[in-house]
Amino acid sequence: MFSISIFARASIGLGLAACTACAGIHPKSDDASAPQAFYTVTAEIALARHQPRVAALQYAAAAASQTDAALLERAAQVAADTLQPSLAAKIAARWIEVDPKSVDAQRAAARAALALHKIDQAAAHYRTVLSNSPLGTDAEFAVLETYLIGSDNIFGARQLADQLASSFPSSAPALRVQGYTSLRADDPAAAVRSFTAALTLPMPSGNGSDEGTRREMLQALARARIMAGDAEPPLAQALEKVEREDMPANRLDYALLLMTAQRDSAAIQQLDILARNPDYAAVALRWSGLIEFQGGHLDAATTRFAQLLRLDKYLDDACYYLGLIADRHGDPEHALRLYAQVQSGDNALPALLRASTILQTHGAATVADDLLDRLIEEEPQRAPEILASRARSYADTGDLPRAVAMLEQGVMEYPDSVDLRYAVASVYEEQGRVPDALRELTDLANARPEDPAALNALGYTLADHSRDLARARDLIERAYAVAPKNAAILDSLGWVLFRQGHSVEAETYLRAAYADDRGGDIAAHLGEVLWQLGKPADADRIWSEAAAADADNRLLKATRQRFHALPQAAPAARRPLPVLN
Repeated sequence: MFSISIFARASIGLGLAACTACAGIHPKSDDASAPQAFYTVTAEIALARHQPRVAALQYAAAAASQTDAALLERAAQVAADTLQPSLAAKIAARWIEVDPKSVDAQRAAARAALALHKIDQAAAHYRTVLSNSPLGTDAEFAVLETYLIGSDNIFGARQLADQLASSFPSSAPALRVQGYTSLRADDPAAAVRSFTAALTLPMPSGNGSDEGTRREMLQALARARIMAGDAEPPLAQALEKVEREDMPANRLDYALLLMTAQRDSAAIQQLDILARNPDYAAVALRWSGLIEFQGGHLDAATTRFAQLLRLDKYLDDACYYLGLIADRHGDPEHALRLYAQVQSGDNALPALLRASTILQTHGAATVADDLLDRLIEEEPQRAPEILASRARSYADTGDLPRAVAMLEQGVMEYPDSVDLRYAVASVYEEQGRVPDALRELTDLANARPEDPAALNALGYTLADHSRDLARARDLIERAYAVAPKNAAILDSLGWVLFRQGHSVEAETYLRAAYADDRGGDIAAHLGEVLWQLGKPADADRIWSEAAAADADNRLLKATRQRFHALPQAAPAARRPLPVLN
């Protein structure tokens, strides 16, 4: 029997903020002569009432004519914290006018520009920061590295790092930042070049901490070489290091490189050896559990995550993945109990979002909505993600109008949110409003013409609806030039080639995408191409393999059903095209 009261009873750490502020706050006063205090006080009240857009607008109004650097700093911080980069950029510009030598003002302007994918502007501001920071250039690069590695704008962070590395060509920290951001942006060949160059230069501090930095870079270089297709040398070097010096850290490094090379059985073998060491048992079980889960081996994954629970280690990860497994096994009540125990870490929000979806689809919509309302209060900087997930749960239960209303309201609150704009386009598409979806994606691509994610989203949607295929391919190839190893972009490139009748060439790109991401959408596309090429057995194998790890994928299910109702197609004729790099 499914119980809807679990999350009402469970302790999930979501406090409901008390607020005694009066209602009726508006973004601006109708009185043009309103004192600065009016704006700042009402802004702070809006923050207490969880009205981020109002708070940022009020502070922006206060900042427009102010010369108080402290107020401008507070206004810029509020705009950034409330995810309003357009307002943050205007406030930072005013702050720079008032205090041209302020490094903090330049940094605020740089971060706002990055959020808006205005990379040239971000680079100009960051050059000023790096050249004038009281911390020194190398220390400021370390701060920047942390910020960019955590940035949601993965491709923008890489483009920014490229510009800064060009401006500081003899800086090892600059090259290191460039390497890490290139790796995140799915350009491992570029990362290899950056890490290799950085390792030839002296470390900045000249003390013992440099050894750890160098070791991390060597491991990142090895990963990048494997991802770029040069797997054997780094794997051989890592194995030789284990054989020469059988330390747990060396064996873990080797296991992680085997994972990068997708040699899962060999990686698990090394992790099992590592698990015999009591000090490393938990980390070994965690990684081997992830490998088993991602491979669709749910029983083996359950065994390993259950061992983590017995060890009282990595409890949040263990509960989250055991919850996913229970979910896939059709046991929502057990899944909810497990999700409720995920208290912190990277999986805390996904656990609660998944829990809300279960509640929504099992007749507990009010409980789900209350959970998400409180979650936004607890995690305001992830509000767009939460709103998009909430709309997705409405769409999945067939309530597309409510999903659209939720997203359109979200865009009004967070007009610069790319994720919400993508979600709007997706739901429009599901409603059959393809022109509206394409308009939304075209606006995004026009606003972010150097963003491969925006180019790919528009190109894929055009291709999927067989519209303007030449333009679709051009957009996707521009994205591919920036991120040649990105699975989503490889999938799009394969799909547009297939739509253009180049099935043989499409297979190459789709296989490359599937090798990196065995999700249902890519599997559906690859299987369809294989079926059309006269390889139904290969198609079925891919579909079955993907279904083990992504059983609920709607496109995968629909594609399998569609093709099993059709006769086998004859192999397509080959039309020569450039091969995958």
